[in-house]
Amino acid sequence: MLKEFRVQGYRGFKDELCWSFVPAGDYDFAPYAIGDTGLIKSGIVFGKNGSGKSNLGYALFDIINHLADGAEKDEDYYSNFIYANHQDGQVTFTYIFAFDGQELKYKYSKTGEGTLVSEELTLNGELILSLGRDRVLTLQGFDLSEGAKRDLELGSNAVSVVKFLLASMPLPSGHYLLKLKGFVQGMLWFRNLDDRGYMGIKSGESNLAKFIIKNDLIEDFQVFLKEVSDQSYSLLKVKGDEDQFYCMVDGEVIPFISITSTGTNSLLLLYCWMKQVEQQGASFIFIDEFDAFYHFALSKAVCKQLFRLPAQIFLSSHNTALMTNDLLRPDCYFVIDGKSVKSLPQLTAKDLQWGHNLEKLYRGGAFEA
Repeated sequence: MLKEFRVQGYRGFKDELCWSFVPAGDYDFAPYAIGDTGLIKSGIVFGKNGSGKSNLGYALFDIINHLADGAEKDEDYYSNFIYANHQDGQVTFTYIFAFDGQELKYKYSKTGEGTLVSEELTLNGELILSLGRDRVLTLQGFDLSEGAKRDLELGSNAVSVVKFLLASMPLPSGHYLLKLKGFVQGMLWFRNLDDRGYMGIKSGESNLAKFIIKNDLIEDFQVFLKEVSDQSYSLLKVKGDEDQFYCMVDGEVIPFISITSTGTNSLLLLYCWMKQVEQQGASFIFIDEFDAFYHFALSKAVCKQLFRLPAQIFLSSHNTALMTNDLLRPDCYFVIDGKSVKSLPQLTAKDLQWGHNLEKLYRGGAFEA
């Protein structure tokens, strides 16, 4: 699981911003919000418009761009990549992972064009590799030829040392680098606003209706809509049409997509991603503005569905009705202000208890970051 993420110099984040997934309190409710490693598994990020919610999720997925093979990447990712006039002209990312009792720290820096400048990897506090601007490579535990080392030191850093090791070295099953690779390839970021987008796990089918038909999920999707939104549809497939499914309305068969609201279309996208996550597995999911088109009650129902997934999953939202102890623990709600991202217990001297109205406290200014 991801234990901590830090970023500095990215877009609006001039100074280092730290997002920790270590619980900030001792709460005995909402246990499903904490994973087996004792780290926060599920959470929601709140913040004012322009506070950096989207940029936080986007920055965290930078690791996809140079470590993941076969993952979907945003072609415009490096547009407006670096903080304006940043003094050292680079963006620095730090990830700390917890893998089966081991702590792996991966830190690297990039230019505004996305070229790797430096890279460092430590395992349980011990330096494994380091390659900085001085172009001197330090490497422990890997038997590289002098020629390979020299190529890495003289190279343009178009490929990370970690990725080079993963591609060229025979690693035993369970090796920490393989765990890192597996985690990164299992990451997924997506949104469904005016434009849809995603990074990470490959989508098996871009046509959502076709995906549902192909996987024989029409009836299951019908049940999902009823459970989360209380919408009752009689859905069916028309013989010979594999690109869309239909619904029965007063005896007439109508294409489903032609009568649905923006919110229901958003649910269709969410449902398809959830099914693909179930099929492929996932390690870390971030959904940006997940409930932009949802009624507040629907948002809560969708959260309960999402938080059942085994992956670490975090959402960004403006819906403060979700800030309640019967959904998540107080330390699973985060507030970002452009300079820091902290959980509710870190933002107040109050001893938060089950009976506290978190939304009322938030609206009253009790959790100013």
